Amino acid sequence: MLEGLCGNKNVQKVLLFLFVNSKCYGAQLQRTLRTPLTSLQNALGRLEQGKVIISYSEGKTKLYQLNPSYPLLSELEQLLKKAYTLLSPQEKKLYSLFQQDALEKRMQEPFLLGFWEKLKSIKHMTLHAKSRSIEETGWNGRGKGEVLVSKESDTALFFHEKGSWHMRQDQNMTFSNTFRWTLDREAGMISLERLRLSSNCPVFLFHLAPTGSNLLASVESHLCEEDAYFAQVLWDRHSMRLSWRVIGPQKNEEMDYHYS
Repeated sequence: MLEGLCGNKNVQKVLLFLFVNSKCYGAQLQRTLRTPLTSLQNALGRLEQGKVIISYSEGKTKLYQLNPSYPLLSELEQLLKKAYTLLSPQEKKLYSLFQQDALEKRMQEPFLLGFWEKLKSIKHMTLHAKSRSIEETGWNGRGKGEVLVSKESDTALFFHEKGSWHMRQDQNMTFSNTFRWTLDREAGMISLERLRLSSNCPVFLFHLAPTGSNLLASVESHLCEEDAYFAQVLWDRHSMRLSWRVIGPQKNEEMDYHYS
């Protein structure tokens, strides 16, 4: 779709991946996009030379991201968002935010059950939401509150969240949300739903599966009409962080929930 402008389909793939995922490294691109590493490295080098992207190191890994100082960054992100929303559902899933190789089956269940026990201990939360496009309005702001965990069954937990929300315009409001976490040991995943009205009217959000010792990620992007939802959860014995990303014709937002 952008190949005519980019002059190279791999440059297009790299830019779309960075728009969706914020950062990447070469082997991750190769695995996720199923494209030869040399071709992707050439595309990364071309973009970095043009100052469209920058690179930095985390340990021994070289990471790339869009250059925050690039003069046309806002316009580029708007173009990439439009291109992403025009992709087919299957093409959108190719850029799934935290697409990783699944853990071996024998390793999945202990990590999944460890996370399930962590959910039961949650009492507090903070929320940070922002739009990634300066031209768009969205749920920009911060919130904090308390979490009451209740048990529906041995495989279902409710998060009842209540707190206050602070907007950038110094506006404050209260909020109340209920989420349901459901454990599926046979499938090796946990589902997350938002209950807007009652437990009989859930809004499905994600299937989350272990991809590391302290990491769960959405199995694939969840498509709600033209909007694509992705998520990951990073947790330890002290806290957990649930990160959302939503991209659609009218949305380009990310949300971070910190639970403790």
